[in-house]
Amino acid sequence: MASPEAATIRVLFDATRLLARGGLATPTGIDRVDFAYVSALSTAPGIDLQLVTFDVFGPKLLGQGPATRLIDAVRQRWEGGSPADLPQAGFRQLREWLEAPAGTARPVPAKARGETTSEGTRLRRAGSALNGALGSLRPRRIMVEGSAGVYVNTSHGRLFRKAVSRWLGHTGIGGVFFIHDLIPLEFPEFNRPREPARHASRLETVGAHARQVIVNSNATRSALTRYLQKHNQRVPPIDVLHLGVEDRFGSSRNYTPLSPTVPYFVMLSTIEPRKNHQLLLQVWRRLVESEGNAAPRLVLIGRRGWENQTVFNILDRSSLLSCFVVEGSGLGDGDIATLLRGARALLMPSFGEGFGLPVAEALALGTPVIASAIAAHREVGGDSAEYLDPLDGLGWLQAVRDYSAMPSPRREKQLQRLGAYKPPSWEKHLSSTLNLIRAAAYQTSP
Repeated sequence: MASPEAATIRVLFDATRLLARGGLATPTGIDRVDFAYVSALSTAPGIDLQLVTFDVFGPKLLGQGPATRLIDAVRQRWEGGSPADLPQAGFRQLREWLEAPAGTARPVPAKARGETTSEGTRLRRAGSALNGALGSLRPRRIMVEGSAGVYVNTSHGRLFRKAVSRWLGHTGIGGVFFIHDLIPLEFPEFNRPREPARHASRLETVGAHARQVIVNSNATRSALTRYLQKHNQRVPPIDVLHLGVEDRFGSSRNYTPLSPTVPYFVMLSTIEPRKNHQLLLQVWRRLVESEGNAAPRLVLIGRRGWENQTVFNILDRSSLLSCFVVEGSGLGDGDIATLLRGARALLMPSFGEGFGLPVAEALALGTPVIASAIAAHREVGGDSAEYLDPLDGLGWLQAVRDYSAMPSPRREKQLQRLGAYKPPSWEKHLSSTLNLIRAAAYQTSP
């Protein structure tokens, strides 16, 4: 048998999510992982990368031309623009508002104007828009004989479909899976009703067919191991590789600084119940009631998610918050980095996370972070960030007041700690990943 270092390895990368989401302006943490992996695999020596998608009938293979165009199109979409060269319209609106006098009404992004389109419809439209840019995309059916090569899935994606498990079992090809979290099973109350069962099906596939599992934190590894053992499922090899921070979020990057007229804070996440936006909105209500136009502003970066109608109603209908809280949409990474650099702090009051990539990105930029005191945040932020109970509304209120002050002794203490922060590296992560994938390709089980 040829050594892993010498032979070419066939890698079938599941691009189902990338096709659906590549047309969106702002990638989530899972989207970033998906794209980082496919980019690294597309240029790695000794890797024959082929992209596959899954429907209810099984896998289909993208031709080499469409696969290359997909990667290039997503790269241009997510990495092409920055405030220094081509700021997005949404960013220009935010800049104008943050630099306008206190009391100025916020800009209203299109997505916040009575959004009624379902999440699935929005994703299909985004995928259709991207596919249009790629030209005709007709994936070919694929069947892999024997165990040469490996299937890689970094997005959870369609792993709940039985067609995936049947195909892996029929062909004998092993899988390398990235598991981001067990949140649908740990916090079912924060997810769509069908999601816990789907996630259980994903983990059943992983337990049966994984030659290698990669997770983003020790917290995720512990949760996954406990779950598989509890349900009498095989526990495959599990390696912890912290997610990397893009160079665009480096503290040395050139950017056009903002000149805000009042202090502002940023929250970066999908607007879903688990992220605890409602706590911050109540904090801001109290701030506005007590401080009027002197209250700080809050920028919520992230699309609207699911089952969070109370928060959406507050954002859409609260006249009290209309000059102080804004949703940012259509923002590129450069836009987000610029907004974070000018913020008094990133706020992350989540009830649960697998990793918490925005925490690492903000700290890498030198921006203070106030995050919920959960294991994943502590693992990412170490001694640099400040942590509060996600249910401690008065504690969050006082922290925002303290960090808004000019000067702010509490904020200065965190800034001093930030000098020792070492952000996780994508280069190190992906180098370790490629070694794991190569080793998995030569295993004969499961």
